[in-house]
Amino acid sequence: MIYVKRDITNDDLLQFIRGWIEVLAQKRYEDFFNALGYSMGGAAATADWIQSDLNRYRSDLYPGVTDFEVTHWKTARGGNPNPLHEVVWYKPNDSRLVGAVTFQLPLNGMWSDSSADFVLLETDAPEGLLLKLEEIAV
Repeated sequence: MIYVKRDITNDDLLQFIRGWIEVLAQKRYEDFFNALGYSMGGAAATADWIQSDLNRYRSDLYPGVTDFEVTHWKTARGGNPNPLHEVVWYKPNDSRLVGAVTFQLPLNGMWSDSSADFVLLETDAPEGLLLKLEEIAV
């Protein structure tokens, strides 16, 4: 499980997420999954779901391309001209959801309109907020 400080800034949180995007770019799906899970998959989710979802992606940004992999965010060029990297905070409620992060992914060397969507959950742990992967939105 991955925790972040309760008072983390948006910039620091996005930088932290970029570190996990680098893990995907290294094709370390098992490490990524073991740390962040895959909420939309429920108990049946596995690390293989990440690659499977990436390969279901289709976009006019990549005409004719059917195989996708996350590539390094620092070297992504072209594609989506305005990739969304956004943090949204919520008032705590019964679900304990306090925030969400959308990070549009660099795929095959270009920015895509596919995103890794994360949630931040309040916990009783002194480490802070629990960060989980909600889904790879294709």
